[in-house]
Amino acid sequence: MDSSVWTCNKDGSEKETRYSIFKENVARIDALNSQTGKSYKLGVYQFADLSNEEFKASRNRFKGHMCTPQVFRYENVSAVPASVERRNKGAVTPVKDQGQSGCWWAFSAVAAMERINQITTGKLISLSEQEVVDCDTKGEDQGCNGGLMDDGLCGIAMQASYPTA
Repeated sequence: MDSSVWTCNKDGSEKETRYSIFKENVARIDALNSQTGKSYKLGVYQFADLSNEEFKASRNRFKGHMCTPQVFRYENVSAVPASVERRNKGAVTPVKDQGQSGCWWAFSAVAAMERINQITTGKLISLSEQEVVDCDTKGEDQGCNGGLMDDGLCGIAMQASYPTA
């Protein structure tokens, strides 16, 4: 992989640190991509100059309770397909970027609602994660500092009317 794709808006020692981490991550990506039998290929993206610890610290902010699992019963498990791929059928919105925010729970809730709406109506619409983050800060939810996916399923505006900041 070509490390010349790296860009950084930092100066001095911070820039050197970021570049060192970036080169280590590129080497790890190259090593994993060279392994045979993988069904995926890794690439460089906007977090490539973060260490694993830095990335985890910005993403793993779950602060809440786990829901009590409930038994889900299929009516006819023999009719369930081995796999379902909806991306190439226009049934899934493009990947959205939560940036450095801990609002993964809102992105997860919105993706679930977008999919449920598409299955129900046949229309794919993009809903607003930002509205969920801004409006659902009660109880265990803390906006960009973690939350519970099920608390974000109570009505969501369309992305066009409430864009992500």
